[in-house]
Amino acid sequence: MDGLQFGAIIIAALGTIYLTGKSGMMMRKLQEIATGKAGCVPAEDLGFVTIHYFAGRGRAEAIRLLLKQANVPYNQTDFTRETWPEAKKAGVEQGLYTYGQVPAILTSSGVSMVQQQAILHYIGRATGMDCDCEDLHRCEVLAQGVEDARSKLSKMIYDPSFSLAMRNEYLREIAPLWLGYFEKIAPSIPSQQNGYFVSHRLTWVDFLIFDLLDTNVEFGKLDIGRSPVAILAEFPKLNSYYNHMKALPSIGNYHRSSERPPFKIPYMPKPESNAKQM
Repeated sequence: MDGLQFGAIIIAALGTIYLTGKSGMMMRKLQEIATGKAGCVPAEDLGFVTIHYFAGRGRAEAIRLLLKQANVPYNQTDFTRETWPEAKKAGVEQGLYTYGQVPAILTSSGVSMVQQQAILHYIGRATGMDCDCEDLHRCEVLAQGVEDARSKLSKMIYDPSFSLAMRNEYLREIAPLWLGYFEKIAPSIPSQQNGYFVSHRLTWVDFLIFDLLDTNVEFGKLDIGRSPVAILAEFPKLNSYYNHMKALPSIGNYHRSSERPPFKIPYMPKPESNAKQM
């Protein structure tokens, strides 16, 4: 076979791949072979990561979980209310805290960035846990949905006037509404192949969703003078997904370790004689 014939065969094969709609799949496989990472746009390795955040779970927890799963070494600043003002001033001056907020990360590979979802997406790209290109729109929809759902709880517990009545309203009305939305789109079969929300594998979005569920589970169990609430009991798909994620060795080990910050809320509700029991 001469070079002209071989070239014609290659062109014909590529044309067949294009016409059958398999070109995207082929390019993705070639990219995975070249980089060793799945996902739409792989990024360079992270090296060592420093998480800039407070001494608690909050918006850094999903980042910690993803780093644990990817076996990326990290440390954290653990700011307090007393140390944060000076650290914030220095971070803004240095350009580390773009909007005067944390979480932020700094990697030994030279990456500095803020904003929880942007950080998670970048770590996903660097560790092979990015979404496939054809699923990017779904990942964005899920991430923004998590942000909306999370804001409902955050707005309440960071309110200095947080009360038992507010807690009861959240558990009876707000949480079931938003968890119901996620229940409709949750994976039906919790398995290695089908147990995740997008791309048929573990991606950075799963850590956002898992952290949202875990935060609600912890809030429902919180001892504030009222009976605990099994908040996922009415959502079988989410409950299976939550347990599936929690059974991952990296997440399970982290959950059981003393390294993990305890779940706390900033303002404990004041006793109310007319607050109904849950």
